[in-house]
Amino acid sequence: MGTNSPATIGPLSDHPSALPVVARWVWETWGSKTYEETVSSLDDPENCPPTLIALASGRPVGVVGFGRFRRADDTVETLWINALYIVEGERSRGLGAQLLSAAIGLAESWAEQLYVYSDVPTWYEHRGWTVVESTDSGTALRHRC
Repeated sequence: MGTNSPATIGPLSDHPSALPVVARWVWETWGSKTYEETVSSLDDPENCPPTLIALASGRPVGVVGFGRFRRADDTVETLWINALYIVEGERSRGLGAQLLSAAIGLAESWAEQLYVYSDVPTWYEHRGWTVVESTDSGTALRHRC
C-alpha cells in the first residue's frame, strides 16, 4: 500500500541499514550477479555516481544504481543506469520519474551521456530518452546529460 508522505531522495551511503533491503530488490528482480556482488555494486559503484535511495516515512521505497559497461560498438565503457526499482505499493505515483530525474542530475558530473537497458522503453522515451538499439530482450536508450 502506498505511503501518504512524500519521498525523499538521497545517497544510499547515508542510509546503510537500507543496503540489504534494496540489494535484495535488485537481486531478486534482475539477478544477473550474486547477491554479494549486487550488494557491492550498490554500496560502492566503481567509477560511477553513488546509488540513490528514495525513502518514505523512513523506509526505503525505491532505488537507482549505476554501472559502467561497454556496448558492442563502443571503444570505452559508458555510464548506465544499472537498476531503477520502485516497490510495488509505490508505483504509478511519480517516484520513478523523481528518481530518474535525480539520477540524470547526478550523472551530469560523471558523463556526457547516460544509458539504460529496459523492457519498458516508452516510459523512458516519454521522459526525453532516445532509443539507440532494440532487441527481442529489451531496448537500449540514451539521455544526453
